[in-house]
Amino acid sequence: MRWLLICLAIAGCAKAGKENSIIGGLIDAGTRGDGPTTLTETASDAVAMGASLLNCHGMSTDFIFENSYYRVFTLADYGIATTLHVTEVDFGIDTAIAGTGGKQPGTIRIGTYGGAPGGTTLDLSLVRAISSADIQIADGSATRMTVPITADIAATTSMIVELFIPDGRTAGNKFKIGANAGGERKPGYLRGPDCGSSVPTTLKILSPGDEIDLILTVTGMTETPS
Repeated sequence: MRWLLICLAIAGCAKAGKENSIIGGLIDAGTRGDGPTTLTETASDAVAMGASLLNCHGMSTDFIFENSYYRVFTLADYGIATTLHVTEVDFGIDTAIAGTGGKQPGTIRIGTYGGAPGGTTLDLSLVRAISSADIQIADGSATRMTVPITADIAATTSMIVELFIPDGRTAGNKFKIGANAGGERKPGYLRGPDCGSSVPTTLKILSPGDEIDLILTVTGMTETPS
């Protein structure tokens, strides 16, 4: 078993735009309440091939083991003062290769997190599950996938989003989440129980010295305060 997957060649990137985009509490465009708002913790949401250096997979086959990727968004940090009505989650794909059929399973999960975000680990006992969506990830590289999902998140809470990838050894699946090295406002987290990480841990702790910024965003609607 091993963690690191290193690609020596850097290829192009894919990027999906949104009407409004909030990065670190700054609204790029639009007025909250008049359209979709996207929350992101990375300076760029472009997928850079080869930037996703870390996951839990087989030593000899590269087949994916169980992996969970997380981000936590404190809504108050983004100037959100009313309930966020989540409509979709978007994540980057560095590489997805299914053993058969051209697709592999995954799950998007949304909840609230009762702990202090931004630490080196997350305490999953503090997660209150709200919504989930099972997905099929198509084969591809340097792409993005948008998943429709609904959840109402109170403005006073922190929202946790998880991309769960099940053990793909039997099926022969390979997967690396999309990432870049452009910088992030708060850390992304990875849990890989078969590689010795049973709790979500920041990638900076798991791979010191590497800049691995997971592409995982949330889009929703907010009501304009009266």
